[in-house]
Amino acid sequence: MNRRTYLGAAAGGLTAGAAGCLDGLTGSDIDDDEHPVGAWADGSIEFGLPPFQSQEELEEQYAGTFEWLADGFDEVDSVEGVPTTSYSGVVESVVNGHTELANLSPFIFVLAQEDDVHPLAINWSHGSDSYHTYIATRADTDVEEIADLEGKTIAMVDPMSASGGMFPRHRLSQEGLHAGDLETDPEDFDIQWAGSHDAALRVLEEGHVDAAAYGDFQHPDDDEIVKIAESDPIPFDVIVAKPDTPEDVREELADRLVATPEEALEDHRVDEYGEFDPDLYDHVRDIAEEMGVDIETLDDAEDEGSDDDEDNETDDDDGAETDDGDEGSENDDGDDGSETDE
Repeated sequence: MNRRTYLGAAAGGLTAGAAGCLDGLTGSDIDDDEHPVGAWADGSIEFGLPPFQSQEELEEQYAGTFEWLADGFDEVDSVEGVPTTSYSGVVESVVNGHTELANLSPFIFVLAQEDDVHPLAINWSHGSDSYHTYIATRADTDVEEIADLEGKTIAMVDPMSASGGMFPRHRLSQEGLHAGDLETDPEDFDIQWAGSHDAALRVLEEGHVDAAAYGDFQHPDDDEIVKIAESDPIPFDVIVAKPDTPEDVREELADRLVATPEEALEDHRVDEYGEFDPDLYDHVRDIAEEMGVDIETLDDAEDEGSDDDEDNETDDDDGAETDDGDEGSENDDGDDGSETDE
């Protein structure tokens, strides 16, 4: 299929730390028959992470998983996280082999299937393989239901975020509001892209917007923030391997992930990694089609989100000059919790 790349160049979505993630180009000296995973990774597995939290928070949460993976395979010296600065950047990293593994949000995953990434495991949390979007407002607003959001400003996370972009827009359209899609803006309300779930909630709490959409894991224990709607269930993220990963390597990696012990996940919102279930993502694919999401529109959506963030940073009246935006919330000190896809 003749199409554009996700962002035009892989470097556009990766942090500086990923610049050297090309070790696979030189081949490996590790015996492939004795140590298939080690040979495939050339001794070091790099794991692409989306920007749903700050780099520091992500590294802390995934540290146990990375150690567990590294300890499970001979000739694998380390597993290292590679933060990215956009949701499409993380899939660019694994599709082009700049990282061996990646954590992909539901929408990014259904798109990446066209490029033959291999699903290994699904994130689970609180005993479930899915979660919800909340749409919330402050108790002191006149917003009581979705219909009251007409003409209002809603903080969301990212155009390609499941719980912070696609699912809330789908929920709003179900209630009769024109929510737009990846190529068109909403006609009945304005969106302020905040860059992360905690940032979307924060600008709501600070009074800069009328409502916010974010993953249910971010909802505060605060009577001043009132939930007015929630989405259909959203399956959690998928951990995938790059397209040229041999079958025996995929099987070993999937088995190791599913066997991750509880103690390795103590600092992670993820409770466990479950076996991949393709049926969970049928509804995601349906919403993607409804929202006009395909490979051809992905980079345009990211560019639009970038432009909106730049506008927010220069507008003194909206008060949304945060450290989040396209830089993946690297300086954000908000609550823990992750989209783990999201």
